[in-house]
Amino acid sequence: MIPEALAWPLAALLGLVFGSFASAASWRLPKGLSLLGRSACPHCQTPLRPGDLLPLLSWLLQRGRCRHCGQAISARYPLIEAATALLFLLSWQAGQGDWALAAVLAGLSCCGMIILAADLEERIIPDAVLLPMLALAALLHLLLDEGYWDGLMAGGLLFLLTFGLQWVWRRTRDIDGIGGGDVKFLGVAGFTFGMAGASGFLVEAGLAGILFGLIWRLAGKGRVFPFAPALVAVYLAALYWPPLTSLPLELLR
Repeated sequence: MIPEALAWPLAALLGLVFGSFASAASWRLPKGLSLLGRSACPHCQTPLRPGDLLPLLSWLLQRGRCRHCGQAISARYPLIEAATALLFLLSWQAGQGDWALAAVLAGLSCCGMIILAADLEERIIPDAVLLPMLALAALLHLLLDEGYWDGLMAGGLLFLLTFGLQWVWRRTRDIDGIGGGDVKFLGVAGFTFGMAGASGFLVEAGLAGILFGLIWRLAGKGRVFPFAPALVAVYLAALYWPPLTSLPLELLR
């Protein structure tokens, strides 16, 4: 058993490592690139050495520039790594010493970060991330000694509801009001939170989407905006604080 004093820095270190993977996966998967390929500078295409791939540290030491061509390297990489490290720390705290539970929460967080970045930058939620996310949600139910039927009903309900909305938008306005990846993600979210949390999650995700869309327009980025960042933000918040999904119902009472 790892001492508590070492568990926190280990969780942060693993978060940085998996954050580095998340930043690479969110860039490669939407482009159809293999996750096994060697990392290279996006400007000069020079393959990166191990010393260039130290999560967060390499970017800071090199002052955000490529060692070979001197071009600026996007801050997306250290931001995703740092955010994932923070989520891994939250996972350990929420797991309360249960490494299996903490690992599943951390895995869901890593998937969430990949989806957030991929949709924000490329307007794509890769199926290659949704499938392992669904498997991790199933493991979460198992570890919490919960049945699958409630989650399957909630996931199916959210999927069918949002799929129906997507179909209506296409028929009446000839646009995709919500993307196919968003529909699938909502199905995974419903499976994760079950019937008790699905309705609250849907309300909060909708409100978060409206707020994000308003900020997107005020920033001058147009009327069409990615929905997944709002979905992921609410999903992760509810994952670490489950009472969040019951707040809408509580306010109506």
